[in-house]
Amino acid sequence: MSTLKAAFIGFMPRGISLDEQFDVLKEYAAIGYRGVEVGNFLLNGDVQENRKRLEEIGLSPIDYSIRKPDVSDVPEIVKNARAIGVDKAVSFMGCVGAYRFGGRELPPDYDEVMRELADYEAVAKELHKEGITLMFHNHDAEFKSYYNGKPAFIHMLENTEYLKFELDVGWVTYGGFDPVRVLKYTGDRLAAMHVKDFQRGNVAHPNEKKDPAKYVNPMPNFSMPGTGLLPLQDCLETAIQLGLDYAIVEQDFMNHLSQKETLTGAFLNMKESGFVE
Repeated sequence: MSTLKAAFIGFMPRGISLDEQFDVLKEYAAIGYRGVEVGNFLLNGDVQENRKRLEEIGLSPIDYSIRKPDVSDVPEIVKNARAIGVDKAVSFMGCVGAYRFGGRELPPDYDEVMRELADYEAVAKELHKEGITLMFHNHDAEFKSYYNGKPAFIHMLENTEYLKFELDVGWVTYGGFDPVRVLKYTGDRLAAMHVKDFQRGNVAHPNEKKDPAKYVNPMPNFSMPGTGLLPLQDCLETAIQLGLDYAIVEQDFMNHLSQKETLTGAFLNMKESGFVE
């Protein structure tokens, strides 16, 4: 059986320069990571020089991040994705997730969800013509929010064809579903996987004191992958069976460990499984 390469998203100190960011990336590559998600930072300055620096470190960009699905943005998405050398674009938040995380006052109704899905599909179809895959990254909200008796995620699968999914198995688990079953159910619509873990109990968002009106919903007690409730080995093995290239580590905010400590432990736990090189 083949193995996955380790990748990550986030884990960057705030307010650092591009040069300092490359220094941090070099440290993470030394741990054993081979991919970094959201290559938008490569657009800051000389793109080709930045790509060369990243390659010399031993890391590859995975995708380009977009905010909202809009067909008029397709030319810019294509241009930027090609500039940084990726064939995937990703959206991290739809209207269902926006309500869950305090980005709007009222939850979207079925009609709004369907309209947004139509927008995602239109963008995904146009990007597909250019050889670029559009992915949607889930949170727990897409599994806890039901419309006509079905979770929003199922509606997303059933009402799109070109849109693919970056399944965050941690959020799937927190949303009350078996991540391995969801991985298999997503099947050939799966384009990437986020590895995220959490321990029992909920916690407040770290920014709740700064913005109590926005961060009012409980958050998982995030922990280093391999130390919580996620069936890590089963998810990694299933990802290989479904043809994925990377296991992408993410932790929305740190628990008891630093960013580097978390990435180090996550990599070692995944490598110890035998499913990550």
